[in-house]
Amino acid sequence: MGRRRILFTAQNVGVDLDSPHATAILIRSLVAGLRKAGNYVRLVHLRGAQVVAREEGEPRATRLGLTGWDGFHRLEGGVRRAQRMLGFPYLALFDSLRFYEASVRQLPAFDLCHEYAGLYSLGTAIACHRTGKPYVLTVDADLLLEREVAGEPLRGLAWLHAGWTARVIYRLADRLVTVSEATRDRLVRVWHIPPEKIVVLPNGVDLDRFRGGGSGSGVRAGLGLEEAPVVMFVGGFQAWHGLRDLLVAFRQVRGRHTEARLVLVGDGPLKGQTEVWARDLGVAHAVTWTGRVAHGQVPAYLDAADLVVLPYPEVSGPLWFSPLKLFEYMAAGKAIVATRAGQVADVLVHGETGWLVDPGDTAGLAEGMLTLLQQAGLRRSLGESARRQAVRRHSWERTIHGLETVYQDLLGPEREWAVLREPPKPRTQ
Repeated sequence: MGRRRILFTAQNVGVDLDSPHATAILIRSLVAGLRKAGNYVRLVHLRGAQVVAREEGEPRATRLGLTGWDGFHRLEGGVRRAQRMLGFPYLALFDSLRFYEASVRQLPAFDLCHEYAGLYSLGTAIACHRTGKPYVLTVDADLLLEREVAGEPLRGLAWLHAGWTARVIYRLADRLVTVSEATRDRLVRVWHIPPEKIVVLPNGVDLDRFRGGGSGSGVRAGLGLEEAPVVMFVGGFQAWHGLRDLLVAFRQVRGRHTEARLVLVGDGPLKGQTEVWARDLGVAHAVTWTGRVAHGQVPAYLDAADLVVLPYPEVSGPLWFSPLKLFEYMAAGKAIVATRAGQVADVLVHGETGWLVDPGDTAGLAEGMLTLLQQAGLRRSLGESARRQAVRRHSWERTIHGLETVYQDLLGPEREWAVLREPPKPRTQ
């Protein structure tokens, strides 16, 4: 569609955009897709106490005002130490101020701003409001709800500030882009966002990177799997991933298929707990933990799997996210055993593109894994059908086209074919 100038911001405290963290992968994928479509995109994000910007090369510190002064840094350091001593929660106020200054200086050179929402992230929204630039906000989850499900609910001042911040940025956004109908419904029902302001665009997958068809022999050899039947999970070891249910089901699989191995790819808050569960269930000897794996290496790991799993458990309410791993599994042509949870039930069809069971049904999960381990033809058929569906419906190109339609709607048809003669000059310190 177009040569637009997009300032893409991510004030996501604690998220390293060069890491295999799911949020980092999604942001990198969106930016790369927008650039591939012909747009000029500057990505602005936090790196420690700095706001950095990157076009195609290495990130550079952005030009700031008051927040760039040494005196401000000393004041900030003193306030942070006092907060810790007094037990006050971290509210990202200094980061929001830094982000405001960085954004308000850069926005005049851009057509619009697109932010990937984070907890307490306020700076970009205020800067867009001041400069009058169109403001698109991606909301991949109700972050307060996510903290509750993870067992780390916000309390007191942190809860009040997070809720206030969310209400401000939702109100200021010209469009909210969310990844699932469940999140859209929650934004309307809980946060009272007008439905016409929200666009649902599920996540996508890089079809060229996740092609499948490799032998996976290198990964198998490195993990000592040899010719063993391999069940694989890839993810961030979060509370909503259902890893205990997976281990309980895998114990049943091992009772009838003693050569089967379970490979857990990734890292996260519950990695240590999965090791405890596996020992308690008596299956630790048949489980391999790979630790953190670079996203670029994930396709090779998937090639080593006979089947893959999405064992999402029962939670209080519908699952709100658009599972990146679901589309990567599909694009890799893998047979998938999954629970009918959230967007999974909307994407996969039982017996056609996957094997579905109810959340919490560990016996059904085990039976699905056993069935596919024992029937190579069915595995191949499900994997091929899943790959075809990924190609038709779930590419990043399709997601990017949807985003560009949102941009076009905000900018108006007269700017649709505007030619970018020169990219905005970087403003560094």
